[in-house]
Amino acid sequence: MIALYTKAIGATLLLAFSACGAGRWIPRLLPETCSRLDRAALALVGGLGILGTLLFLVGQFMFSRTVILAVLASTAVFGISPLTSWIRLLWGEIREMRPYRIPAAVIAVVLLVSAIAGLAQIAGGWETDAVAYHLYGPKIWLRDALVRPVPDNCLTAFPQTTEILFAALMSIGGARAPGFSSVLTTVGFLLVVAALAARCSPGKEAAWWGAAIAITMPAVYAGSHSGFIDVFYASLVVAALRVALDACALPHYCVMGLFSGLAMGTKYTGLLAFLAILAAALVARWDEIHAGRTSSLAKGVGVAVGVACCAAAPFYLRNWIVLGSPIYPPPLLLLRFFHPKYVTVEMLTQMQSFLWQRGAGLGRGLLAYFLLPYNLTYHTSNFHGAGGIGLAPLAFLPIAVFLALRDRALRALLIFAWITTTLWFVQQESRYLIPAYAVLAVLAVAGWQWLKRAGSGKAARLLAAAVVALSLCYGGFMILSARRSEMHATLSQGYAEKLRQEQTPYFESFQYLNASKSVRKVLVLDRSVMPYNLNCDYVKPIGTWGERVFPEIRDSADALHQLKNLGISHVMDVHSSVALFQVPDHTPGLKLVLDLPDQRVYLVTE
Repeated sequence: MIALYTKAIGATLLLAFSACGAGRWIPRLLPETCSRLDRAALALVGGLGILGTLLFLVGQFMFSRTVILAVLASTAVFGISPLTSWIRLLWGEIREMRPYRIPAAVIAVVLLVSAIAGLAQIAGGWETDAVAYHLYGPKIWLRDALVRPVPDNCLTAFPQTTEILFAALMSIGGARAPGFSSVLTTVGFLLVVAALAARCSPGKEAAWWGAAIAITMPAVYAGSHSGFIDVFYASLVVAALRVALDACALPHYCVMGLFSGLAMGTKYTGLLAFLAILAAALVARWDEIHAGRTSSLAKGVGVAVGVACCAAAPFYLRNWIVLGSPIYPPPLLLLRFFHPKYVTVEMLTQMQSFLWQRGAGLGRGLLAYFLLPYNLTYHTSNFHGAGGIGLAPLAFLPIAVFLALRDRALRALLIFAWITTTLWFVQQESRYLIPAYAVLAVLAVAGWQWLKRAGSGKAARLLAAAVVALSLCYGGFMILSARRSEMHATLSQGYAEKLRQEQTPYFESFQYLNASKSVRKVLVLDRSVMPYNLNCDYVKPIGTWGERVFPEIRDSADALHQLKNLGISHVMDVHSSVALFQVPDHTPGLKLVLDLPDQRVYLVTE
């Protein structure tokens, strides 16, 4: 096990150096007002996004381990100097952090939990997003040495900046590396949030507290580990927002557009987030607009839009060329203009209906909208998140609103948070709102720090400190509770194996097929079965969402008639929540070799 852990840690360290090498030029284009913290944070996060895009482009032609190592090694050479200098800078801050030892200790504990739990192997079925598509696509890309959407799973065609990095990590560090890499992406998120907090509040204290409050929001932390990409996506959005606050020249808008485009290349929600970022940029430069000096601003916004489109274009153009639609799976409205492969109108209708129902949250009415501050604080789990965001934003946001009347940076952040939350209200999935949660943490710190500086009474200061302490303690308890079993699995090989068996549906069938030397290609009949758990070649004619991989195969009966043409050696059949067993008893040419209550494996004899 130690060797497996060492590989995962080593691959993540290589990725860190490579990211710093890929992003080392970004600080040169930032506004002069940006601090060393800003420059380090944006170089790391931007470097990860650039590296993901570069690997994606290379992977369209070749995606072998040799190619991946060549790309990472060539960029890592340029990352040695900046990363070591930033580590020295951070170490200097840590040595002088006595006034900030509480938030620093909180951050250290969260990162330690992520590191230990991240070494556990990710397992599960189609309800586990990492197994369903975040790691499923990368496993197939590495097998085929080519980056292409998997026909039987339309979600593997989503923007793929982070999944490409997962694939590179899996190639070098094994199956545990993507989980452990959450330490690196969480550090990037913390640095960006700290930089934004330092920009909006005087002193280093705000940076430490902003990062601590943000990462102990259970709804934020839930999007940072186990193959989720939402915290890294939020890092890119917040980085673009940070640059937007001080952008005043074309190079600044170029960087703002770059981070926005990388966010669009990470999640489709980045398309909507870009609108909020542009709105925040306009608010930040409202004095120029009010004075009629809009020429340079219009040029800057135009540059930002152009760079963002160029940065995101590889993912959308690839989908258009390979799948027939730039956004895939496409909304029904796009079917008027595009003709996507593998999907049907019925499938897309059912998919949109499912997502619409799932995203209802606690309601879409006007009352539910005005209750969002309360519900986001206490009931984020109803939005498919985890446990709320703590008391600090709700307690200190009114003060931040008051401060925003005379501070354009805070005003821009409020506009961003409001637009993002309003757009999110249509599809209420908690982790989609992590960029707004990060901004709320920064606003909460701004309000709290002003309260301390304003000379308020001792009772008010104690009450404010108690609110922050409750937020941190609540978040810490939720995080430790959520990751307790994974930490146990890292420390105990026996428990890890037991947990993997419990979490993996049809574990026995996968074990049999992976261990059998006679297996050449497996026919998977049930759409709920996740081929991520198969280490051999397979065919899944009906995809997870109902994709039609072969136009001539409409159901399992058609597939069973095509066994010879498909080159099938074994058939995997299960009794699931989706369908009963699909292979009729005594089917000619099939020999039952594994028979369990909810799973069967057949050997093709003819």
